[in-house]
Amino acid sequence: MTIQALKNNAVKIFTDCGFSTPQLDADCLLQFFLNKDKTWVLLHRDEKLTSDQQNEFNALVEKRKTGLPIAYITGKKEFYGIEYFVTPDVLIPKPDTEILIETAVNKILDLKKETVKIIDVCTGSGCVGLSVLKELLDKNCNSKIELTLTDISTAALKVAEKNAKNIFGDKLIGAEIKLLNGDLLCKTSGYDFILSNPPYVPHSEVEELLKDGRSEPRLALDGDMDTALNDGLHSADDVQTDDGLPIIRRLVPVAYEALNSGGSFIMESGEYQTETVRHLFTDVGFINVISEKDLSGMERITIGDKK
Repeated sequence: MTIQALKNNAVKIFTDCGFSTPQLDADCLLQFFLNKDKTWVLLHRDEKLTSDQQNEFNALVEKRKTGLPIAYITGKKEFYGIEYFVTPDVLIPKPDTEILIETAVNKILDLKKETVKIIDVCTGSGCVGLSVLKELLDKNCNSKIELTLTDISTAALKVAEKNAKNIFGDKLIGAEIKLLNGDLLCKTSGYDFILSNPPYVPHSEVEELLKDGRSEPRLALDGDMDTALNDGLHSADDVQTDDGLPIIRRLVPVAYEALNSGGSFIMESGEYQTETVRHLFTDVGFINVISEKDLSGMERITIGDKK
């Protein structure tokens, strides 16, 4: 069977499954399987593959057929021009989050401070904090940047560390980049910028999201799991709320206290939550509170400054 025939078969299967991008999914799997770029695959589409190769590729197709995201199959995902390692222990970076990076970089460049301390809370793959640091270095930021990445998941933090080493090498780990395993800010303070894409999906919606087999970690999605975890319970059935905001309600006041004067908190939430989130920001003392829209025109991040 030729490469083109294999692709056509995969596209048909993904189309029958109701996937929204069957052609793209097939292309990505082929490029990953063959370890070749799109142009090579196109130029060699009439090349025949062995039976073993066909079986190996079809095994990847079967994984995708279950609903498993392409990124978890290939183990990588591009975000803000950087290729990140991903596993089912972390959320797959989404384009909507890129507005958080742009906003943070612009505000940090405007601060004009000798040393700028940044923390990325609930870091997951590290894509928020690491993308901000990479962009600042690429723009020749005059400030010395000290970045801290935190996550309650040990497995997620290992993925973030792997990405940090892949992007910046070992020399920055422990110096400009620190990784902390624990709840929220891990009881640290003295930051100029706090960035976060915390779990904020309502519990009932998480159930629907996970039905398609996407395998993203519940802990990184379900904002209502916080109520169960804080009570020493670990079952999704033990949640007490269904608005996705318990973690954010805890994070906002902690972030305010941990910020230096003149610092900023920039946080992602659902577009259906931003009005409530703005009230949470102003209630604890943040000023200049606004929400910014993502690429889809939905309010995605909320920004607050500390006087």
